[in-house]
Amino acid sequence: MTLLEKEWFIQAPWGRLSIVAWGDCYDPPVLVCPGSKDTVVSFRPLIEMLPKNFYYIGIDLPGSGKSDHMPHGLMISMYDLVYSIQVVVKHFRWNTFIYLAHSMGCTLGKLYDLSYPGKIIKSIDLDPVTLGVVVPVEEFPKWYELTFIKYFKDYKKFNMASEEKPTYDKETIISKLMKRRGISKELAGEIISRLSEPAGNGLIRYTFDERVNYPIHSPFPPEQVLKLLNSLKTPTLTIITDNSINAGHFKGTPFLLNGTSLSDNYKVKFVTGTHDVHIAEPEKVASFLGQFLLHGLEGLDNKAKL
Repeated sequence: MTLLEKEWFIQAPWGRLSIVAWGDCYDPPVLVCPGSKDTVVSFRPLIEMLPKNFYYIGIDLPGSGKSDHMPHGLMISMYDLVYSIQVVVKHFRWNTFIYLAHSMGCTLGKLYDLSYPGKIIKSIDLDPVTLGVVVPVEEFPKWYELTFIKYFKDYKKFNMASEEKPTYDKETIISKLMKRRGISKELAGEIISRLSEPAGNGLIRYTFDERVNYPIHSPFPPEQVLKLLNSLKTPTLTIITDNSINAGHFKGTPFLLNGTSLSDNYKVKFVTGTHDVHIAEPEKVASFLGQFLLHGLEGLDNKAKL
């Protein structure tokens, strides 16, 4: 059975947020959040493999997909993006919900959980590489240079008017996305259509907000990240790919790999594949997610098929 997919907009203080939903609104809600420069429709192949008795609500982050940009001129922080999650929660009047995210979306979920304790009852982190972005004290000057100095140095780039942006051949961009993320031409075309606009003669220009690709991260040292994560009581399933490990994305946060330094509420599963394995090969993660959604952490040791 294929879940019914619907799309609409909800109002945020700065504009509209695009919502894509799968399933029955009377079922328990699962909020789905992509990473930077992405759209929630990239989750479509995975959601088709997940249990049907949940209501999957996806959000295009501000300035991505079909969601409006935040006001131009100012820098965007992770905390600004966290509030977009709260906009969705308030709109649907959820007392509690399950959170499913990829990459930067995982970090947003952790910050939301710290800011609104008790709202998230289960969390699924798909290759949370941005949780590994830590700032040892001695690297604070480097962090400042790569955030604030970079932003103001490239101010025009980050606040460029749409008509000033460069144009690209649509088919070439789709082919590159298919190769980079390992996805079908149909899905690649849908993702590109939500991140761009026609520029004439078969050309497109991107519409996503460059600032969302470089949001301000708090300069937490590794020991502070560990302390913050251990303060969370939310049952969490983390999927980590060998590609991201080999790339050194968790070098600063090795405790995310073994879980021995984290609470019993944290479980990690390793899969072979790229950072986008949930898109390119959703079958590698779907069974873990399904058991966790249905049975919690205990379900991860259950060998029964869905």
